[in-house]
Amino acid sequence: MNTLEELIEDLTYRQGFLEGRNAAFFLKEVDAGFLIEFTYPHILQGLERKSSLTDIIAGMGGRIRQKLKLKQDSIKAVQAGWYILISYFELDILGYYCKHLKVKNKRSKYPTYQLKVKDWESLQNMIELVDIEISDMFPCSTPISEWLNKQTVHPDSGRPLIRNAHEDALEVIPDADLDYLTETLNKLTGTGWVINQEVFEVYQKCMHLEKNPFKFSKEIDPQKKASLLIETEAIEKLAKRHLNNTFYHLYNVDFRGRIYPNTAYLHEQSSDNAKGLLLLDEASLLGENGFYWLCVHTANMWGNDKVSLDERALWTRDNFDDIMSYVQNFAKYDKWMEAEKPWCFLACCHELSMLSNWCGDGNAQETFPSCLPVYIDGSNNGVQHLAAMSKDSEVAPLVNLVPSKIPGDVYMFIANKVWEIISDLSDDLGQEGYSEFQKLYEEIILLKREAEKWPQGTEKNKLAYQALREFKNHNYDLSRKLCPIFWNEIQDKKIQRKSVKRNVMTLGYGGTKFGMGEQVNEDTRGINDYLRDKEEAWGVKLGHLVYDTCYAELKGPAKLLKMFKQLAERENEKNIPIAYYTPVTNFPFVHKYRKAAAKRVRLKYGDEELQIQIQVWEESSLDYGKQKSGAAPNIVHSLDAVHLAMTVHD
Repeated sequence: MNTLEELIEDLTYRQGFLEGRNAAFFLKEVDAGFLIEFTYPHILQGLERKSSLTDIIAGMGGRIRQKLKLKQDSIKAVQAGWYILISYFELDILGYYCKHLKVKNKRSKYPTYQLKVKDWESLQNMIELVDIEISDMFPCSTPISEWLNKQTVHPDSGRPLIRNAHEDALEVIPDADLDYLTETLNKLTGTGWVINQEVFEVYQKCMHLEKNPFKFSKEIDPQKKASLLIETEAIEKLAKRHLNNTFYHLYNVDFRGRIYPNTAYLHEQSSDNAKGLLLLDEASLLGENGFYWLCVHTANMWGNDKVSLDERALWTRDNFDDIMSYVQNFAKYDKWMEAEKPWCFLACCHELSMLSNWCGDGNAQETFPSCLPVYIDGSNNGVQHLAAMSKDSEVAPLVNLVPSKIPGDVYMFIANKVWEIISDLSDDLGQEGYSEFQKLYEEIILLKREAEKWPQGTEKNKLAYQALREFKNHNYDLSRKLCPIFWNEIQDKKIQRKSVKRNVMTLGYGGTKFGMGEQVNEDTRGINDYLRDKEEAWGVKLGHLVYDTCYAELKGPAKLLKMFKQLAERENEKNIPIAYYTPVTNFPFVHKYRKAAAKRVRLKYGDEELQIQIQVWEESSLDYGKQKSGAAPNIVHSLDAVHLAMTVHD
């Protein structure tokens, strides 16, 4: 028997012993094969995202209840997911371990359980064994039935129209005119995709090469590396399953109206690994301006996207010989691997090669049938919407709301302002400050390297880290004072921009000082050794500085962000959510964050018993704090969702 058959056999056997008092009893008469195949993608995605065991089993059980058209029940969902997962424990494919998370630097009261993989080969090979048409969250090889207007649930999949929808929104759907949204979703759901076989062949070969463009090969963090590897291999397995057929995705929306595919990994909103493998199944003729835009897209995928459109098109034509060499011998001419989006860039190279052959055969360029999807990234959509609503003429050029020969770059604008402040602060510290910093930094690095010499958890390792902590505590004030000098050493404009990019990007979506500090620490850790060794407090201070700079320099957007926050405070006083119909799509936006009731649940496996805490959404109240902090980002998201829907629909 293969792994899938063994899992089904185990679950079938145990289903015979399910009793009415067990919260998972509703699974008793459900086909075991369906349960294993349907929930498998949830396990795979949960491992990739490092989700907690509780979240994984809640997702598994919740989707089963949706599919069976059963009422939401958080406790039954968790117990059902756990009951299925036990089969993986029995076959020694998965296990679990306990850890205590830290909340605000304090150990959490309740333990958190995580899944661990014991037999990765068996788990991975399941992708080749499960029925694609049954498995939840995998692409479908047959067309999917359409959404029906005024219906809250998809007729076949059981998926809700609105993910995690609030009852306030669901109540108005039968009376709302959602034709525009339904037509948009059905247009996407009816779009067929195929695998770019030339690029996929290179993808498979690169997985076994020492030099390759995959992010996992460059990642130094073990957990991130494992996560990236799961994603890379899952995309490869799914692409292989669909190598010779057209496939489709089901789409729905979140409470803001943003459209998402209900597919894991292999879809157009996924990473570059997936996007580079995708082609549309229906070709469009290149047309009069198609070659120009293909050249622009190629330059964008390389990373040359901060110059004018004409300069981007010219860059592609100037580098045409190199582009052709990547197609002819990807391993020998491997500079394509340095592209910002290497797989999408390689797909462009192949498209240009086919176009060259087409024209070489005497065909007109305009008649070339192209299936290559072109991905167009917005210029900081959040700030774009805020600048447009506030009619801020100074910010508008920075996010390309007005015509300009050279694209605006709000990230570089903020980075320049931030480093001007850093330079001034560093100058104020003088030569004495630089000498103090050099001495402090060298001692910290010396102590870190001493700790890293010894195996983690050993007595020498613990003593070395204790010495490091004591040194840092003793020099706490000095370290904070010298922070500007650390950042002033970064003079590379690309690194400056990269350091602030996510901060600025999330400003329009409710970025906070605290969050921006965390983002800087996460985003700069892997850039180089110097930034990897920074003190966490230095990253936090830079995040705070970026936050203050954004509010000082982006005046129109900042004013609106404050206004949305005040709106939430006013609605909180009335104990009601923020609710309205969006323009064009007429989508019922309901900004209603709830505080779920917490309940302790026992999970039993053999002689073992785990106690977990779950959120019971059936018993919830308005979360005033999240209502306030989430108002600005979600209002902006709802307007961005309208723009995206219009792009698809029209």
